[in-house]
Amino acid sequence: MRRFAVILSTVFWIAPGWAGPREDALAEYEKFFAYFTTDNHDQLTSLFSRDAQFIGTISPELVTDPAGLREYFVKALSSSRGEVRARVFSTTATALNDAVVLVTASWQSERTLNGQTSTNGPSRNTSVMHKRGDRWYIVQFHNSWKPK
Repeated sequence: MRRFAVILSTVFWIAPGWAGPREDALAEYEKFFAYFTTDNHDQLTSLFSRDAQFIGTISPELVTDPAGLREYFVKALSSSRGEVRARVFSTTATALNDAVVLVTASWQSERTLNGQTSTNGPSRNTSVMHKRGDRWYIVQFHNSWKPK
């Protein structure tokens, strides 16, 4: 009986450190907000699969290729950036299976330039994360401003 108690307590002690598909996908997804605050467009676009479906906040059309995705971020993020901050209000995720996770988030970007701060948002985001090989990618992304 004592041996069973030791094994059981060991399992409960180790188990919280195990990450499942939901946690793994969220860890990769959350890099989007960190990369959004930099001028490294290649790093940002590397989060997306080569066949991602992308609708950014100011996208007039669906973007479906890596060059178009990079072009979107260059246009949207390169002009007089100043200091950029991404403030995430909430994130939820649902694992649909071991390789697909649906993520939703509420967030806004804040830019400070010459002492003046402007806010874009709040925005709402839905993304689908897909594990391909040993890596998670954003395969579907839609961001839009939250109605007032």
